[in-house]
Amino acid sequence: MARVRSLGKTCWVRINDEHQRRQRRGRSGEAIAAIALGNAGWRILAHNHRIAGLEIDLVALDPSLQIVAVEVRRRAGVGSATPHQILGARKLAALRRQRGVLPALHRVDLLLVLGPDGRERLRLIRGIA
Repeated sequence: MARVRSLGKTCWVRINDEHQRRQRRGRSGEAIAAIALGNAGWRILAHNHRIAGLEIDLVALDPSLQIVAVEVRRRAGVGSATPHQILGARKLAALRRQRGVLPALHRVDLLLVLGPDGRERLRLIRGIA
């Protein structure tokens, strides 16, 4: 249970344990991604940056000094799924909108963090939007 204040009133709401677990797993995927990109010569400029009504997981400078938005997804596996299938049409459209709002943004990449905890593999898909 969590205590929430809204409009001057206090109420108690039940926190969904599954939701919290998924949020923690997503944040750990973003941390793994940031470390891996840093080790590969990328410079992380921002984490969870909000623009155009959407949050960008990572904004980074790639080794060729281009500004890149990186959408991170953590999954056990994706099989042969395409970025469109992984993210969905709505998210891809939002990522394209972000590119229009940020003229300095060169591209949007998708970084998949795959596998179980402690044995993650990373797959970078460049230029999804």
